[in-house]
Amino acid sequence: MDGTNDSRDGATWRAGTGWRAAIGRPARRVALAAGLLLGAVPSLWAQDRTPAQAPLTLRDALRLAADRSPLLAQTDARFGVARGELRTLGQWPNPTLEYRRENLGAPIDPDEFFTAYIPIDVTGRRVQLARATRRGDARLQAELAAARRDGELEIASRWIEAVLAADLRATLAAQHAAIADIARLEGIRAAEGVTSEASALRTRVEADRLAHQLALAESRALRARHVLATRLGVPADSLPPLPSLLDTPVTTPDAALAALSDTELLARARRDREELRAATLAREEAALRRRVERGGVLGDWQLQGGSKLTGGFMSGQVGLAVPMPLFNRNAGARERAASVEREADASWRAAMLAVTGEVVAAADQLRRLEALGARLSVTPADGETIAASARVAWTEGEMTLLELLDAQRAAADARATAQQYRADLLLARLTLARAVGAPLFDGGTP
Repeated sequence: MDGTNDSRDGATWRAGTGWRAAIGRPARRVALAAGLLLGAVPSLWAQDRTPAQAPLTLRDALRLAADRSPLLAQTDARFGVARGELRTLGQWPNPTLEYRRENLGAPIDPDEFFTAYIPIDVTGRRVQLARATRRGDARLQAELAAARRDGELEIASRWIEAVLAADLRATLAAQHAAIADIARLEGIRAAEGVTSEASALRTRVEADRLAHQLALAESRALRARHVLATRLGVPADSLPPLPSLLDTPVTTPDAALAALSDTELLARARRDREELRAATLAREEAALRRRVERGGVLGDWQLQGGSKLTGGFMSGQVGLAVPMPLFNRNAGARERAASVEREADASWRAAMLAVTGEVVAAADQLRRLEALGARLSVTPADGETIAASARVAWTEGEMTLLELLDAQRAAADARATAQQYRADLLLARLTLARAVGAPLFDGGTP
């Protein structure tokens, strides 16, 4: 054994050179096998999921949400109400038919009137109102599309949160099982006088700490699963099993987005973001409604015409009613329309700035995360090497218990870091797709 492998310096063992060398020796392989037989330690990376049905992928979750999600149904209903109110404001007035009979109970023959009242828009405001209503309807459709996309991103975020919580719970469960087994072996060795009772107690304390963390992780995983089920509109107990972020290929949005420059991304966002289209339509609608209220100074005229039966003689009648703008000159409505137009213009400018910020920030985050992919993709394998090598060294007495516990913790942290990274990367891709107005998946909405 050379000096490097003989060394028990903690830094050398953490670097892993001595552990990897130890794995290669037949004698130490036998020692490792004996240690594993004594402990029957499950792998740190063992997943306890044995689903009886296919895992619920993100694409499947969004498909299910499209049919069942209360969140999306509420969104559709709210915009249905708004569309109904908009069309009510844009209705043309109905003509009025009147039948009137006079001189009832008098000694003369009664008079009978058949009269039609037809409103006449002499200022053209009804035409402007119809145009404004069409703009408003298109605006609501754009706002609904944007709101549904936000709802899909919210559901996708809850799916990622539930999958990550389940993955982290499984990692903690495996780590707790490994430390509990080490504590059991330390207890046996302490009883035999091979090691101190304090060493066995230290390991039990670590196992208890992990038991506490595992209990919280299980609670978080269950809560995240229930939140996801609520978003999808299904009972939690009927929700299919969730995949693992590390073991399942991640379905990504448009992969070409990350390769585009900020200028190209912003141009695409200004072309495809429904929020910007809605803001533009809102400006046009507000301008048309202001014209409507300007014409409201002189209200609709009313043309009257009909027949009249008087004293047995049938005759006709015509009339014209003209409102006189003496007291009500529609000043309040005109002021309100002008303010709505200014607000729509300010909202458009705010939307442009917000979209710019969202695109730049989302693109920056995705690029930074993808730059780490080459390193973090091998982090779980490094953690597995750390765990296996440390167990060999500890079994042979070449590593202290504290170094073993530190190595086990580092291995679990490595896997948890990789799981968190995959979750962050997927969410960053979805966020950028949402920021530029692209579908969350290639080929459109799942």
